[in-house]
Amino acid sequence: MSDVPTTSIEQLTLDRVREYQRVIEALSRIAPQALTPQQLMQHVTAQVSRATMISRTKVLRYRPEKGDLLVEAGVGWKPGVVGNATLAVDYRSPAGRAFQTGAPVTIEDIRETDEFRTPDLLREHGIVAIINVPVLIDGATWGILEADSTQPGCFDQWDVSFLSVVANIMGVCLALERANRKHIEATAEAVRQEAQFDMQRRELQHRIKNNLQIVVAFLSRRTRELPQEVREALSAATMRIQAIALAHDLLSVGEDASGVAFDDYLRSLCANLDPQRSNVTVEVEAERAVIPIDRAVPAGLVVNELVTNSFKYAFGNSGGRIKVHFATGSHQSEACITVEDDGKGLELPPKKGLGLTLVEGFAQQIQGRIEYVPVETGCKIIFCFPVYMT
Repeated sequence: MSDVPTTSIEQLTLDRVREYQRVIEALSRIAPQALTPQQLMQHVTAQVSRATMISRTKVLRYRPEKGDLLVEAGVGWKPGVVGNATLAVDYRSPAGRAFQTGAPVTIEDIRETDEFRTPDLLREHGIVAIINVPVLIDGATWGILEADSTQPGCFDQWDVSFLSVVANIMGVCLALERANRKHIEATAEAVRQEAQFDMQRRELQHRIKNNLQIVVAFLSRRTRELPQEVREALSAATMRIQAIALAHDLLSVGEDASGVAFDDYLRSLCANLDPQRSNVTVEVEAERAVIPIDRAVPAGLVVNELVTNSFKYAFGNSGGRIKVHFATGSHQSEACITVEDDGKGLELPPKKGLGLTLVEGFAQQIQGRIEYVPVETGCKIIFCFPVYMT
């Protein structure tokens, strides 16, 4: 679970879910052109180490010409390990078992089992607890994502699910980078390659959506057994991840493979938000516009938080109406989203709880600004952001 002792299962669960959610959301927004494969792998190992509080993590790449697993990236290892150290792929090697079976391998204490052989690399670093998950590219095992601890019995199913999703996202990014490289190299067949690349991009976006749905199922599992505070946090996390998954789903089927039809995205996003009250309605008015996914996802998360806040706090027993309006400027360089309701109203300046804090955080990610507009009845909030990076 981690190298750090905990005080309560409930608080640990909540903290882990929040941290795992942040890491997965951040990784899902990485554009393949933003990082080289080496930078991506190093970034993943650092994020996994920080989120799990396990000091040693690594990515292993299978080398068919050598028949071994090379440590391509990692944190917490002695100098010279990354880029040089190798592990075997036989069945008694923990990483080799995961590579051969294509399934996660978790070992609570390798000193207490005769089933596995302790690699010299792990013994030199005092490693006793191990979790290995395969990294897949185009259905084949490319390598292994591994976390290693000096404390026995520190991994559970939450960690397995988290590392599996991170490995899937990394595999998707590596596959897309590979597709980009092949596309550039195949200039002589530009037309055919462009069509193929577009198809691969859509398929990979579809895979990202499927991976995020795995996270949703992961967060939704056994929620009845958790305290109310944890259940509410899980529900909020699930809605945010569903908002991201919806954007990737629209990207995979839309006419433009590089952007999201934002008007369709807003309508689908609001339709999926359940007020759990029949007397509360959400109306969406949006002009046609295609927005890059790195802009669309944070903007969608802002709308998710604002509409959800209205559901929770704006209305009494009589219910009410929420209106979402989206439009771009005359030069289509800036877009504005207005979310307003006819409920109880919002004290200005507002007291910023978790919801509004997240709203301003998501807005800052895309250089947006939030305006709380005084109105006689209800609440009105305007969110404007540049459509393209400058």
